[in-house]
Amino acid sequence: MERYLTPTELQQLLNAARRVNDPLAQRDYHVMAALSLSGCRIGEFSLITLGDAWDALKTGYLFIPRENRKGGKRDHKVFVTRPLRLHLVALLNMNDSQLASEPLVPGRFGQPLTVRNYQQRVAHWAKEAGLSIKVTPHFFRHTRAMNIMRSSEAHDPRGIVQNALGHNSIASTGIYTQPSHEDIENTLEAIDGHGGRRTTMGALRKGFERRAG
Repeated sequence: MERYLTPTELQQLLNAARRVNDPLAQRDYHVMAALSLSGCRIGEFSLITLGDAWDALKTGYLFIPRENRKGGKRDHKVFVTRPLRLHLVALLNMNDSQLASEPLVPGRFGQPLTVRNYQQRVAHWAKEAGLSIKVTPHFFRHTRAMNIMRSSEAHDPRGIVQNALGHNSIASTGIYTQPSHEDIENTLEAIDGHGGRRTTMGALRKGFERRAG
């Protein structure tokens, strides 16, 4: 599993947008934070309406209908933690509409911000944050899972991840049981007294091909 952010990388990314005093930057900050706390796929998140967000604040759960989910087979609900609530409220306050059917995060002409736009905004802030990896919105979903696996005190945290992300099968959660990059590097550093920057397999392959000409 390489497509996730370490706690330090996530904080760098969020800070890059948060410190810019601009409405668009602030919107992006709250969007990225909400994605990292909800574990939603970007396609699901882009279709959240004002009504969905209002109901989430009332019920404590953000409902994702199966029609908006990958595969379209099962409804899903995201538990609204206190931090997630704060970011949903912030996004609601940035939206001038009062129509429940309107998108929570609008793009041009009142339509939902497109997945492509989300991808571009995340890539922009990853560059601003000085991250060496190519970050996409899906990183936030994997980051949510990795954070649960890292922090949960449950007997089997895979079940927590399965429920939080809405996996149909716990087998889908198996990818998160592998040791993280930082766990591997910290352990080997402790053994050998040597460590380095996080490097992905893709980056190593590119270096090899560049050297090979």
